[in-house]
Amino acid sequence: MKIDIKKLPQSQVELTIEVPADSFKDCYDKTILELAREVKREGFRPGKVPKEIIEKEVGEQKILAQAAENCIKENYLKAVDEKEIEPLGQPRVEILKMALGNPLEFKATVSVMPEIKMPDYRKIASNVQKKEVKVTEAEIAKLKEEKERMEKERVRQEILQKIAEDSEIEIPEEMVERERDMILNNLKQQVSQILQMSFEDYLKKIQKTEEELQQSLLPEAEKRVKNLLVLRAIAEKENIQVSEEEVKEFLEQHPYLKNIDLSPLAKGERIDENQLKEYTKEVIRNEKTLQLLENL
Repeated sequence: MKIDIKKLPQSQVELTIEVPADSFKDCYDKTILELAREVKREGFRPGKVPKEIIEKEVGEQKILAQAAENCIKENYLKAVDEKEIEPLGQPRVEILKMALGNPLEFKATVSVMPEIKMPDYRKIASNVQKKEVKVTEAEIAKLKEEKERMEKERVRQEILQKIAEDSEIEIPEEMVERERDMILNNLKQQVSQILQMSFEDYLKKIQKTEEELQQSLLPEAEKRVKNLLVLRAIAEKENIQVSEEEVKEFLEQHPYLKNIDLSPLAKGERIDENQLKEYTKEVIRNEKTLQLLENL
């Protein structure tokens, strides 16, 4: 299999993949065997209908198209693994050459995790001033705790913002749009649960269409994505690890996470156990990274 990689703007790559003719023929033959289970013909047991009859009944072009689809799925994953590419979402595929007896050639374009050129984040984090939290005698311990939490969050956001400002990141549009959709979904839930009104009434109240609101959320979505990418890069550079035991303990302490709906992260579906573990691992790793930065 030949693989050519071309870097595109906005952290995308274009893979041009050529599958050898014999490998494509194998895919074609496998596809016929799959179809043989579905084709029923008197005098033949299920799955034993001859190839010639299947080709005549189903049509060579239809078989060829299905074989190409199967072959593309299989070899795209091999190419991504071989070239150590970390794709975001599904690729856009374009078939360039498709004919029996010849190699199958196709092009796959996909967003990938961007490269990040970071500043001296340790120096930036250590230079952010931490203010001493002061409380009056009238203030209770709970208020002090809240003030400390707010100051801790302020310090974290300032550190992240300063590191992100000095980092060079080409953010994939797909990640920003996904984060925007998540912000919008959360807003819809808040409007329903807290404001006790329909989202349509809310749009009328703020005098915006949903499209205008989506557009206004893009800067915040981009900021969040940039901060997350910076955190991820620092965690990798500092070799911050999360054990299976930590994940298990966290989920036991936060049982509600098992019912969480991370749409559109989960593409509108409930996340499965592996997705939940990966999401939890990311949450713990981010917290560890933030703790490292605020203690520099």
